[in-house]
Amino acid sequence: MKNVINIIVLSILFTLNACAQNKDAQKSKKQIEESKIFESTHADVKAQIAKTLAVYYLLKDALIADDLSEAKIQAKSFRKVLITIDMTKMTGAEHTFFMPLQTKLDYDAEHIQSAPEIEHMREHFSSFSNNMFKLVKAFKANNGQSVYLDYCPMQKASWLSNEEPIKNPYYGNKMLTCGSITETIK
Repeated sequence: MKNVINIIVLSILFTLNACAQNKDAQKSKKQIEESKIFESTHADVKAQIAKTLAVYYLLKDALIADDLSEAKIQAKSFRKVLITIDMTKMTGAEHTFFMPLQTKLDYDAEHIQSAPEIEHMREHFSSFSNNMFKLVKAFKANNGQSVYLDYCPMQKASWLSNEEPIKNPYYGNKMLTCGSITETIK
């Protein structure tokens, strides 16, 4: 009888945990989806944002490889590319939307660039990724290439990928395939 009760209790706890993880994923996705989508962004602005996305992918790959020095190099490169985005070619609404994201992205990239350990980089990579997703989605700056929003339930954090197979930057080789795709920008 005692074993049956233990099994029931464990089943309930397992179900509650699974529901909580699903709720966290939905909450994270909802926060990201609250971004705007601009219909007629200047082609130069889209191309410049696409360059930031390309460097973002290199930074993500460095975190996947647990490569601290390469991640620092890519964070520095990201910051350089970010400041080249020509805001004079943005509409007023685009500029208003972009400025806070630019500040947040630069803040996280700066912390990743100067982090003494990879765990600290990964802490900033979560908000960095959320803001990159908002930026790419709002400005449709993916050049027609699929951008996958992946989610790690262990970290309760998302990241962007240019390929479907999961490669988790929050754990690198420790839990390389942990996660799932929650959205795709095409």
